[in-house]
This record gives sequence, C-alpha cells and structure tokens, in this order.
Amino acid sequence: MRALTRRRTINVCLTLLVAFVLIGAAWIVKNTLVETHFLTGWFFFVTIIFLAAYNLRKAFPFLPLGTSAQWLQVHIYAGLLSFVLFLIHIDYELPNGFLESFLASVYLVVFGSGLVGLYMSRTFPKRLTDLGEEVIFEQIPVVRNNIQTDVEDAILECTEEIHNSEIPMFYRNEIYPFIMRRPDRWSHFVYGYSRYWRPLQKKLSDAKRLFDEEELNALAKVEIRLSRKHQLDTQETLQFALKVWLFIHIPATYSLLTFTALHVVLVQVWSGGAL
Repeated sequence: MRALTRRRTINVCLTLLVAFVLIGAAWIVKNTLVETHFLTGWFFFVTIIFLAAYNLRKAFPFLPLGTSAQWLQVHIYAGLLSFVLFLIHIDYELPNGFLESFLASVYLVVFGSGLVGLYMSRTFPKRLTDLGEEVIFEQIPVVRNNIQTDVEDAILECTEEIHNSEIPMFYRNEIYPFIMRRPDRWSHFVYGYSRYWRPLQKKLSDAKRLFDEEELNALAKVEIRLSRKHQLDTQETLQFALKVWLFIHIPATYSLLTFTALHVVLVQVWSGGAL
C-alpha cells in the first residue's frame, strides 16, 4: 500500500512538473513573438493519437509493448497533461470558429468522461466486491425475478400457517412497491444505496414489534432477500454506468482524433504549409 501511494505521489509530482514546464516554455516562446499555435497543436495532436492507441493496445495484449497496467498509468497522466496542452493551444480563451468550438466541445467530453472513468476505475472494484457475489449484468433481471418469487412464497407460506396475519398487508403496502421499483440509479451511483432502502429498513424494524415469532421468522427470510435485491440494484447501476461510459468515451475519442486530423489538414492548407 505504501509503495502504491509513493508511486502515485511520484507520478503526480512528475505530471505537475511537466505541466509547469509546458506552461513556462509556451510563455517564453510567446514572449519572443514566435507563433506557438502550430507547435502546441502538433503536440496536442500527437498526444491524442497516443491516448487513442491505448484502446488498440488492449485489443492486442499479446504484443510485447508493456503491460496493460503500465499503459493505463501513462494514459491517465498523459490525459491530464493533454488538458494543459489544450489550454495552451487555445491561449486560455474560448474558441470562436465553428470547427474550433466543435473540437473543443468534443475534447471536453473526452476529457470529462476520462475523469469519470478514472473515478469509476478507482472506486467501483471495491464497491462491487463489498456487494457480495457479482452477477453478470444480463443475468441480474433473472436473479431479481427469483428473489421476488422467493419473497412471495415466504409471504404465502406465512399466510397459510397464520390466519389473520398482518404480513400480507405489510407486503402489499411496503415490500411489493420496493421489489417492483427499478434501481434508483443516481442514489446507487453516488451514495451506494437507494433512497428507498433505508426507510424500508426502518419500517421493517418497526413492524417487528407487531408480529409474533412465526411472522418474525417469515419476515427475516424476506428481509434477507430484500437486502440482496438492493445489492443487485447497486450492481446493476455500477455495471450499467461502466457500459454507458464505454459508449461515450471511446467513440468521442475517435471522433476527436478524426476531426483534429481534419483541423490539422485545414490549418496547413490555409497557412500554405506542407503536410
């Protein structure tokens, strides 16, 4: 753990050092009345190519080009440095052309989604581990239906054994709405639990004072399955977020790469430079 913390500290310090060097060098060059947009633009373009290459590296893991973990570390810090290059290239001002504004918007989507991906990669594995056995995303609805069936069977069994039980009414008013409710994605994503789960837990706790021993046994079985349903909702939310992130970050990265290449060509053509 200490080695990991030390490595991250060193990487962050090196990244900050490189960022300050880039900012300082750009300031010095600009004050010598030398045009910096071409140079910073090419640096930015090469950086985007390198960042996009990480996905290609994952597609060919057998190539002797370093481990995926090493590439990820470089990808993260190069991505952070790309934001510095972006600010230097636009001279810390909002772009005013259509293509420039579009490129800036796409880049910010890529960079922002990259930060979200960094957060998820650092927090989601532990959160998923804490939720118990992980269920494949496509199988979660099946497992959730099985939980609903188990709860209904436990309620029905209790009703058959205990006449005039209050459990069925409690199930209809409190438990059934929770079972049928779709995951509260925002609460699960940010806080790790549904805003409906804790109120239900309190109602379950309060209801225990009203039931006899047999009803409490049935309620205990139900509560275990409700807890598992809540865990599944969190798992589904986290896995869904990972899938959505991939459909945003990767296509946006290749869109940025494509339009940046177009931007480079147009700049070179209009400036009379050679490609």
